[in-house]
Amino acid sequence: MLFVSTNLSNFNEFKEKFKELFKDRTFIDLSKVPLNELSDEAMAIVNHHSNCAIFLGHLEPGFMLDSISQVILRKLIRKFPTGIICKFTESLPFSWKNEIDTLYIQKPLNSNGTTSFVDNGSSIQNKP
Repeated sequence: MLFVSTNLSNFNEFKEKFKELFKDRTFIDLSKVPLNELSDEAMAIVNHHSNCAIFLGHLEPGFMLDSISQVILRKLIRKFPTGIICKFTESLPFSWKNEIDTLYIQKPLNSNGTTSFVDNGSSIQNKP
């Protein structure tokens, strides 16, 4: 499950909301892990943990990660609830987009969106 926020200015607020949402799980914050170590940390978590929630912080995967790291992180996303702040949702790999549970945005992405929009991962254009 992937929880995505597109509002960079609410970094700490989103982090705390995400942590509160999964308060029954061990919270692991990977937002301060260097990018070149992120995939190794992700694999260690996948291999050694069974009940946790992961916060990746601000990450534009398509611009910041190589394709191998994206695949490794997808294993993490599929196993655990994962929170990410991503300004440009088009930078998310398609395989990650399929894992989105909730998309939090502050402003409309198009004329069909609203300012308080919370999406379950389905097409935004189909919303009233």
